[in-house]
Amino acid sequence: MRVPPARRKRWNNLLMLAIVAFIGILYLPTMIKTYLIEPPESPYPYLLNPSEELQSLHLSQWSLEKNQGRWRISVPSDIAPEELAERWQALVGTEVDDETRLTLNPTLKNPQTIEVWYIDVEEPQRITYYRTPQFWLLKNWQDKWIALSVEPQYLGPTN
Repeated sequence: MRVPPARRKRWNNLLMLAIVAFIGILYLPTMIKTYLIEPPESPYPYLLNPSEELQSLHLSQWSLEKNQGRWRISVPSDIAPEELAERWQALVGTEVDDETRLTLNPTLKNPQTIEVWYIDVEEPQRITYYRTPQFWLLKNWQDKWIALSVEPQYLGPTN
């Protein structure tokens, strides 16, 4: 039995429409996240991009990674990995202007780097930072220098 060409064309059109609808459903969470959900607001600049979902942090002594839906830390820590990830994602600081940073320059020694990976982002964010006895000076995701006053153990395992 042969199917008439008009009926075959109608089924092909229906099949293509179903495929397009399926692809739309797959991209729906991304579109909602991008266009409908507002990023959290703060009067202070965030260290990490609040619009992206964190996948991993890599510092020189330790790493924090999300694997199979669970956070794992590369060294023993008193802080739960989930709590540590939340702390890093919520970090905000006081913006430091160029003039202040230039006056601080002679006291800033040993720059270090944090590599931050986000889900569905191809390149990592690299954060340059300096630790002083009073504060941390970090370059955030918007290339602004921010200062944070926190205890070292608040941001991760201390050696």
